[in-house]
Amino acid sequence: MRGSRFPVGCLCLVVLALSCHGNISPEALYEQGMSEYADGRLDDAVVSLTRALDEADEQRDAALIPHIFMALADTYNNTYYFEEGYAAADSALQEGLRSGDILLVADSRERMAKSLTGLGDWQRADSLYASNLAESALPTEAQARALAGQAYIFVRYREDPARAAALFDEALRLSATFENLEHWTAYAYSLAATGRATEAEAVFSDLKEAGLAESWIFQEWKSRLTALQGDYRTAWQLLDLSAQQQRAGVMRLFRQSAVKAQRDYYALQSREARLHERSRLIIGLLVIALLVLLLSAGAILFRIREKRNRTERASLLDWAASMENQRDALSLSQARLRSDYARLYRSYFQQVGRINEIVQASPDKERGVYYQLSRMIKDIRLDKRGQKQFEAMINRDLDGIMQHFREDYTGYQEDTYRFVSYVFAGFDAPSIRLLMDMGSEAAVYTKKSGIKKAIAASDSPWRDRYLMLL
Repeated sequence: MRGSRFPVGCLCLVVLALSCHGNISPEALYEQGMSEYADGRLDDAVVSLTRALDEADEQRDAALIPHIFMALADTYNNTYYFEEGYAAADSALQEGLRSGDILLVADSRERMAKSLTGLGDWQRADSLYASNLAESALPTEAQARALAGQAYIFVRYREDPARAAALFDEALRLSATFENLEHWTAYAYSLAATGRATEAEAVFSDLKEAGLAESWIFQEWKSRLTALQGDYRTAWQLLDLSAQQQRAGVMRLFRQSAVKAQRDYYALQSREARLHERSRLIIGLLVIALLVLLLSAGAILFRIREKRNRTERASLLDWAASMENQRDALSLSQARLRSDYARLYRSYFQQVGRINEIVQASPDKERGVYYQLSRMIKDIRLDKRGQKQFEAMINRDLDGIMQHFREDYTGYQEDTYRFVSYVFAGFDAPSIRLLMDMGSEAAVYTKKSGIKKAIAASDSPWRDRYLMLL
């Protein structure tokens, strides 16, 4: 009996120590995430902030949770993952409504509006900015940001530069500056479009002196201005430079699904870690209680339980490793497909929208040239040879999945096969909507749902593989 007392007691202390070891406070994780955000390491910031939210929720740190949601909204918006940015900002909004924090509510609406603007839903974004402006107790800086947000919508989506210039002027009256380059450049274009060309050139000159002329945002709005002035050659050159600058941003867009997978994987890992921590703590307390009653019986029960846990942990680790390998293999294949597709098509897609704007602003004698150029690029976008090449890439990386799909479902039109190829390659709904020129993201989800139903009802040997990719 004396020989068993010391090992059992020490083992209990070790178990208790392990249950508390390695925990990082939510405040430290939040600071780490903010530091990574400031350094431009946005993917790392998503993981750190998600861990901070997990720990803060576990510890019921109500004061920190809204700040984490706000930081997550900013991080997601800056990685072009606007759906998650909107969800995080909406969670912060609910916290603000519960606590009666007017400033938190206003800041949350502002971030939700930015997410909606990024998604192209400018009407809802404008409504959120209007809600902020209706708050009489809102600080002038927040009012100025709401005015600038509305102004950007008027010039970008409503094509009303006069209204935009007036709103921008009011925002500057309240705060004397704008917080981002896009508002400055959109303001300069609004000035030029309303006959205030000297002021517009002064804004662009100041931005150039500040070292911002190499930004794709600067080049895009400067291109709009030169097109407005009739200098279409320079406008096209600036637009081409802007397209080159955006290539890195395009690749970030294609990595969004990987960022989300990383975040979701951590959430699963974190839940399992907490489960193991609780299990170790329960085991330790149980052993101590059994030791008080009967040391020898407690030691035996502890050894049995510890052996069972080792087996269970080994099984769980094997399963987790298998799932991780499958996830990584699929993620790498889809990332390579999106990268290949970007190289095939992106340089053309970035031009089409801008060409259409220039065509609309061109004199009648020049419209024919730009119309033909627009048609040429659109034909390239839709050519069958390029689609065949892209499907060959998918078959290469995903075990011939498109070939099997075409053989199993022969009744679809080519647009449907093209749609399915984008889904299999891992494109998200906003990207598919752009590539397929569909009316809305809801249309994308509806079409995908219909295809899934047809596959689920079939007896294809590849059915489970199709459904997993969908």
